[in-house]
Amino acid sequence: MQASQMVATASMLARIRKANRSTRATLRFLSTTLTTYMRCVGGYSRVKTIIDTTRPTKKNSLFLNAGDEFQGTLFYTLFKGEKIAQTLNQLGFDAMTLGNHEFDDGDDLLAAFIRNLTFPVISSNIHTIHPKLAKSLVPFKIFNKYNLAVLAVTTETTATISKPSNQTTFEDPVAAAKRTVKYIKKYHKEVKRIVALTHIGYDKDIELAQTTIDISLIIGGHSHTLVGNMTGSKGPYPTIATNLDGDEVFVVTSYRWGEYLGYIDVEYDRRGKIVSYEGAPIHLTNTTAESPKLKSQVKQWSKAFEAYSSSILGFTQFPLIQTTCQAEECTLGDFTADSMEDYRPSESLAGAIINAGGIRAEIDAGNITLQQALECFPFGNAIAELDFTGAQLWDIFEGIVSRKNLANNLEVTSFVQVSRSIRLTYNPTNPLGSRLITLKIKGEPIDLGKTYRISTLDYLATGGDNFWAPRLDFASLDTMDEVWADYVRKVTPISYQLDGRISSTTETVPQKGTGA
Repeated sequence: MQASQMVATASMLARIRKANRSTRATLRFLSTTLTTYMRCVGGYSRVKTIIDTTRPTKKNSLFLNAGDEFQGTLFYTLFKGEKIAQTLNQLGFDAMTLGNHEFDDGDDLLAAFIRNLTFPVISSNIHTIHPKLAKSLVPFKIFNKYNLAVLAVTTETTATISKPSNQTTFEDPVAAAKRTVKYIKKYHKEVKRIVALTHIGYDKDIELAQTTIDISLIIGGHSHTLVGNMTGSKGPYPTIATNLDGDEVFVVTSYRWGEYLGYIDVEYDRRGKIVSYEGAPIHLTNTTAESPKLKSQVKQWSKAFEAYSSSILGFTQFPLIQTTCQAEECTLGDFTADSMEDYRPSESLAGAIINAGGIRAEIDAGNITLQQALECFPFGNAIAELDFTGAQLWDIFEGIVSRKNLANNLEVTSFVQVSRSIRLTYNPTNPLGSRLITLKIKGEPIDLGKTYRISTLDYLATGGDNFWAPRLDFASLDTMDEVWADYVRKVTPISYQLDGRISSTTETVPQKGTGA
């Protein structure tokens, strides 16, 4: 991330416009997600430019935020929620819901963050007896001008992937949405339109649409899913699902890192049904103008980073080699994958997999600084955990060492690095599709019928480098640079040598494990 940029998370501008006939109204939305460290795209300075030029021309509008404002940048690491709150207030959001990362530093810090906001934070499925947090949340928000209610739900997995206190619980999002819709319909009969602001992921958004009634539009976050008419899209924008009454429900989401600002314009009839729509995500590139005032403010804040980024994390006795990672096992790859395995250890975790292309710089012998961590992992990628069968893992590793995905026959565009619990041998001279010779998990030949949990990156989880088909059934956890930095602090002084976890062999017959 450039020093003058600040990140944006999933947010959306909604506009209500009265149509010529009094029985109809039109609603417009914009949304966005987080910015990377190095790619000059996105950022709240660019978001503000679009909002400042768009909202005056769309007078009946709402600007909504789908959560995950915390984590991922030095702004949060150094300032926690202080600067984020100041920035969100300047952008003029009308409402926000919470992502799982808002709980990463507990309920106290979250409550303090919310108290500094000038707009409501909505949650229909978070229940808390934390005294300060309980006062900070509302179950829904009614915008009387538009006869419209916004409810909001957060992934119930927050309890296990983040750090809420034991005073805070998370209800099933579908059950909470149904209950809230029923309450709104009973006690707020003036409401004709209901929108769900969610942080549950694209798949769950579609499920929510299909298993409820009276919700016309779902604005989602969490899964970092790209939808729309662009390369890499996972679906149309909007994605249209059918609810239990047979009515259409429009689902939109806007990727990640503030690279896109989602926009949709929907026209309602008097029953609250959408009768027409238009819009598409707006790509915020390096040609998108930045708000001079906010850019200057962010630049001023970033001056504090210089001393912070030079802080020493630990010491390595030998260089951690990166230059060979795309061809073979490398010490920085070993160390990085081990940090991922160590991050959330459990009996069910089989090990960690990272793409060599996700490791971008070498570490010389000597002190290791925070700046070096950011240089090694500049993309802001987060840890994700996925379940695979042994048979799937065999095919995945076969595809990697053959450089061709067995499922789709397309090129695998990176070599792999693995953690200490995974060991593999391969014969590079064997025919494509039969180069993997052995694959062991925790010292045992892989069981093809068993399910294994793997720690990886969200980039890979969504199909990056073609290791496997894109997945949406995961949560983004802490960022790779943060996990790596914590591991450096934990195990310093570091003395890593190659241990043969990835090796070539002259054996020609694959030993495909057990359970076949």
